[in-house]
Amino acid sequence: MGAWLLAFAIALAHGLLAVFLVVGAPFIPRRPRMMAWYLIMLVPTAVVNLARMPCPLTVWEKHFLRLAGETPYRGGFISQYFVEPFYAPGLSPAAETGLLVFMVVWSLSWLLYSAVWHLRQRLGGSSNPQSAPAPG
Repeated sequence: MGAWLLAFAIALAHGLLAVFLVVGAPFIPRRPRMMAWYLIMLVPTAVVNLARMPCPLTVWEKHFLRLAGETPYRGGFISQYFVEPFYAPGLSPAAETGLLVFMVVWSLSWLLYSAVWHLRQRLGGSSNPQSAPAPG
């Protein structure tokens, strides 16, 4: 039972990470403190996926499923939990690559937008006293 709970906890954390990387990107411009956490999660995820290395979270989840006496799923985490429930054949290698590139461009575009937005705020705020918030 303990191994199954570990596999479930890893899968849950993995799913939350994936959702955060997709849904969290548009929130970065208004929540700059979140950017560090976003980058901490985005960079290793992008490196692992773009280099086609096995995701450590998927490897650990499958390991604990085996320890629990279950047969682990074939393929990757995203395919298992986010694609196949809606599209049973799964993604072709070309579609996987396209999805990965889309996600990297999506994330980086929001990060670039955030950087430009904050730079404009700083430059506009330092040279124009009327743009600064009122004290109190």
